[in-house]
Amino acid sequence: MRAGMRVGPAVLLSAMLLASCASHPVAQPASILSVQRLAVLPLEVIESSGLARHDGRLWTHNDSGGEPLLYRLDQHSGKVLETRRVRDALNFDWEELAQDDAWLHVLDCGNNLGRRDWMQIYSVRWSALQSGNAGVPVASRLKEFRFADAGESAGAYAHNNDCEAAAVVNGRLWVFSKNWQDRHTRLYRIDPTDQSRQTVEPVGRYPVGGLITAADYDPGRQRLVLLGYTKGRISSRAFVWTVPVKDDLPDWEGAQYHSLTPAGQWEAVLWTRDGLLLTRESSLLGQAWLGTVSLP
Repeated sequence: MRAGMRVGPAVLLSAMLLASCASHPVAQPASILSVQRLAVLPLEVIESSGLARHDGRLWTHNDSGGEPLLYRLDQHSGKVLETRRVRDALNFDWEELAQDDAWLHVLDCGNNLGRRDWMQIYSVRWSALQSGNAGVPVASRLKEFRFADAGESAGAYAHNNDCEAAAVVNGRLWVFSKNWQDRHTRLYRIDPTDQSRQTVEPVGRYPVGGLITAADYDPGRQRLVLLGYTKGRISSRAFVWTVPVKDDLPDWEGAQYHSLTPAGQWEAVLWTRDGLLLTRESSLLGQAWLGTVSLP
């Protein structure tokens, strides 16, 4: 910042908030939780990257470069029961599903190179998705957003501009960045009813110690879960943070950290009555799984 420049109160508040959030230590020593395999996922969804559940039906999608398709899964066998195409949509890099009572939000926000400007959200009404013929495309509404504070990228995986995680909290979409360089995550809040393009400022920055790939919020528990992994030269370790939400922000002082085993590219998470439901993409670290975790 140049000497003599005037800075508005909103900018100062944002800077103070980000600095204070970044200073919080890792809240708890790591405990290890075991993922219990429910099923090996079929070939149609071996890149499962998001999960949502509504009226007892479980939905997922594949990662980047595939068709704009949503798959309904059997919650016990992992079998694909139904496939629906999202009309007038592209799957440039679908990474996450977020939901409220009326809408399923599909986030096309992956940004491995760090140079993507605008990201997309396709929102599908649950009533349209869960009715009619399985082969009939479902209509969606489209909105676009971008990070106001996106920094320079030094190339693939050498930046803090990626994005793979979101959840609906108190009527707004909470979107989390995937920071390849500093292993933090930034929180942005988006109004899903506003169909204009939105340039969003961060409202928090949190020392997650890895790369965040998924999120979910349980309004009953008033608790957020963040799924991610660490990436070393010769190893990778998955983890979850569970975080209470107070005053419409994560209460990081109350956050709890757990390592996950077995290792793998865990990409999607949902709260359940007893813990968490997760999916793992097929990779060198293991098969594509549908699994469950019991939380202490």
